[in-house]
Amino acid sequence: MAEYAIVGAGTAGSILAARLSEVPHNGVVLVEAGLDYPDEGQIPPDILDSRNLAGMDHDWRYTAIPVAGRAIAYRRGKVVGGTAAINAAGWQWGRQADFERWVQLGNNEWGWDKVVPYYGRLEADPDGVGEHHGRHGPITITRFANADLIPIQRAFYDACRQAGFPEVRDHNAPGPLGVGPWPMNRKGRTRVSSALSHLGPARSRSNLTIQSGRMVDHLLIDAGRVTGIRLLDESIVRAERFVLCAGSLGSAAILLRSGIGPRQDLEALGIEVKLDRPGVGARLWDHAAVPIRLVPKPDECVIGRDPRFQILARFAPSNSSPGDEMQLVMTTHVDVSANAALLAEAGVPVVAVLRAALMTPRGHGRLTLSSRDPGAAPKVELNYASHREDMRGLMEAARLAWKVISSDVMKNAYSRVAGLGEGAVASDERLQAYIRANIDTYCHASGVVPMGPSTDPYAVVDQRCCAHGLENLWVADASVFPAIPGSVINMTVMMIAERVASWLAADA
Repeated sequence: MAEYAIVGAGTAGSILAARLSEVPHNGVVLVEAGLDYPDEGQIPPDILDSRNLAGMDHDWRYTAIPVAGRAIAYRRGKVVGGTAAINAAGWQWGRQADFERWVQLGNNEWGWDKVVPYYGRLEADPDGVGEHHGRHGPITITRFANADLIPIQRAFYDACRQAGFPEVRDHNAPGPLGVGPWPMNRKGRTRVSSALSHLGPARSRSNLTIQSGRMVDHLLIDAGRVTGIRLLDESIVRAERFVLCAGSLGSAAILLRSGIGPRQDLEALGIEVKLDRPGVGARLWDHAAVPIRLVPKPDECVIGRDPRFQILARFAPSNSSPGDEMQLVMTTHVDVSANAALLAEAGVPVVAVLRAALMTPRGHGRLTLSSRDPGAAPKVELNYASHREDMRGLMEAARLAWKVISSDVMKNAYSRVAGLGEGAVASDERLQAYIRANIDTYCHASGVVPMGPSTDPYAVVDQRCCAHGLENLWVADASVFPAIPGSVINMTVMMIAERVASWLAADA
């Protein structure tokens, strides 16, 4: 029997499998629902190419409800490497303010001084500013130089500077917010997911078994212990210890199908309640973004040739609390939103989008099961802009984004704005209506299996990510965040995997 069974070979699971299998007597089984490409030469080009998001061939094809009456695509990677194998390769440390919040919520093992070493061990960032940066980790970090900016990204940068944004050389350095190049986990054009950085070098180990194309139905639980994992084909994976790394949506859904969750919800689906845990799925945190679509001039951006992300602008909203943050991000892509058909009819199939993003939301959504069937996607309600302060922040960010695109330097980079005008931006009522009709997502679902002390009725795992009430089950992915970081979350998920792996290895 294996010592460890890990569910999900994504961002966190690939790291845990690699770290735990470093000990020769640890047998590790890594179970993944998606495809595996054991050799880098077999990996499809769209997964490797960091210039754009990967295609839909390796996606769970989930949908989410941002506001009542709307549904949007909610991208999650279904492949070894997980969402980090298909994403934008944005690389941001969590912020000190984020971890102060985690400590305030009863998780003193996650103070800033304790997480910095685990962030640092991930990266090889030769250009990062500050001693906290890792220089020799397995993941190469790069930034676009000024000379490499495509015209519309160059215009965005210049317009932000003109609007008063300070210049920022490294968005992962302590100091003022501002505008500068995205730090990215890429080497040349290659998107460096944990499947490449961590799992790849570990594949030859005899104590590591990777089972791809195998979907988990539920956990088998008896007398306070997990005894196995039942797969969709009814086979069972046995181990001494189990770690869920199936991502926020996947890990929460597996717990619910296993009878771990809110009693009333489980009983309504005919699921036997093993542990009444009201916190499973109760608070789904995410980063919301308001898109402003621009029709680029010819040759300003060419899909497939030019990088989608290059420049990031960060700022604190007015009348905000310490640690509050917003982002402006310019992207170039073929529009796949709910409005894509209308835009195509208007002759706008290719757009540049300036997104005004809320990074520190007050409001949250919810995740529930729509069915006991493991093949049925969970119901993801994002509930964006339901909190008054969140709507106020999004309106402020959208108006700042409008100011940026209205500058002379930016106007030279696009032909027109699609779907939004000066009148709507000036009107609170019309701008709120635009936000509700167009609000989009960073796909950063988190917090649906939160960590916290046993005295917290919503905590599902303790601060070492071991499930309350089960002595041999851990959860290690974005679902355990007690509060969402004010930055893109991929690096923080990796940091959590490194930290949990170190604890498990020490305990063993």
